[in-house]
Amino acid sequence: MAPKPKKRAIASCEGEGGGCSESKSMIDRLSDLPDQVAHHILSFLTVMDLVRVCCVSKRWRELSLSAPSLNFDEIPSGCKSTCRNRLQLMTYLERYLFHRGGNKIQSFRVNWERHYMDENETVCICASEHYRLITWINTAVRCNVEVLDLKMTLYDPEEAPFPSSVFLCGTLRSLAVGMNFTLLRTPSFGFSSNLTKLELKDVVIEDDRFFKWVSCSCKFIEELHLDQVRGIKTISVESSSLKILRFFDGFSTSHLSISGEKLEDIVVGWYVESPSNSSLNICAPNLKRLSWSGKLMNHLTLGKFRHLEAAVLCLRPDENELDKVYEVLCSLCKVRALMLDEATIKVPFSKGSMRAPIYNIHCLTMDIGSITDELVPAIVSLFRGLPNMYILCIQSKLPLDNPQSNTSGFDMGYWKLQNLAFIDQLKVVSIELCNDSNGIDLARYILECAQNLLQMIVIYPPQDSEIVTRKLKESKIASGATVVYREKEKRG
Repeated sequence: MAPKPKKRAIASCEGEGGGCSESKSMIDRLSDLPDQVAHHILSFLTVMDLVRVCCVSKRWRELSLSAPSLNFDEIPSGCKSTCRNRLQLMTYLERYLFHRGGNKIQSFRVNWERHYMDENETVCICASEHYRLITWINTAVRCNVEVLDLKMTLYDPEEAPFPSSVFLCGTLRSLAVGMNFTLLRTPSFGFSSNLTKLELKDVVIEDDRFFKWVSCSCKFIEELHLDQVRGIKTISVESSSLKILRFFDGFSTSHLSISGEKLEDIVVGWYVESPSNSSLNICAPNLKRLSWSGKLMNHLTLGKFRHLEAAVLCLRPDENELDKVYEVLCSLCKVRALMLDEATIKVPFSKGSMRAPIYNIHCLTMDIGSITDELVPAIVSLFRGLPNMYILCIQSKLPLDNPQSNTSGFDMGYWKLQNLAFIDQLKVVSIELCNDSNGIDLARYILECAQNLLQMIVIYPPQDSEIVTRKLKESKIASGATVVYREKEKRG
């Protein structure tokens, strides 16, 4: 009688929805995947999950230890909350790296913040983390890493510079370094780098030879991102391969010079400490997109951007800098889409003396507060230089104090007297309005005088819904344009 229960148990295991055989079949299907497909699936896992995969089967242990993408950037905060937890975690991760051996690492991403003691801790023993993190980086280099993304907050970045072995890695294609002002020394000029993308944030450059190395030794670089780079006052890059430049700086850099035949996209956010002693030199004859925010400097060399498609200017010109603004606008003479903030409009155009040398513009975006009485003459002066504009977008931000003050001095009759040439070309308008008559009368002028208008989108705050819609619906639309009313979403 004894064999019968055993037989029933086996039958039950196979019969209840195929439980055991189905699980075995599922494991087999996962194990039978090609390495490339399996590694792609594993690339979406954090390193913690990747280590757990090792426990599934021998096959999955092999796949986990050979996974080419390692993400040390989504580790639960509880694992790093105390010194003890952090040391255990680092040992855990280092054991995993040890068992990987020399398996290739295609992508290695690390996001590691320093430990700040809580009220229950009296002594922090995490200062040695710096050296262990450097060991991780060297391991990735030894395993022929291609993409290296490092965001680390170190205890004392002056203790040890960034490992120079990284710049001598022949397989490296993309490098991002953000390490709370760790020192970067100039690599050897004798080594030709294969980098195509370099991002540096919150680092200290040893001397200006570093960017000479970028110019001379990075023959394939296409993207260069520099954010709060310290240590040197002059940054000069001349590259025959560079296509994209991003540069953001507060007060560290005084001189920026960029030159490249293939440059297509430049973004500059630069608030120089001493504009009179600063210079900007851009030589990019094939530039297509330019975004520049910050202060104007005394020494500008921009040339003519004859292939420019779109530009954004958010400058802070003084009243005595009209010539500089005009020089910048002359460089944009071929641009088709332009975005200007209020300061860039108000200073050069407020007295009506400047005619914008940007008559080829088809699309204008104005990012302003509200259409105040002081701003209206500048807007009119700007409009006069744009006879070919057929798309107009006005983005408004309501002032915190008395949003209806000083916004009612120019009615629709004023706008009609200006005889603006662009009104006959205008086809699409998007305008943000509130309960101020200057903006509403501008919208009414467009509706009643733009013969070829196809659509106007009116965006308003909820509290002004009734008055805005009522006043605009009183207008006699000159064309068969569609007017779309939208309530403005609150910005978080």
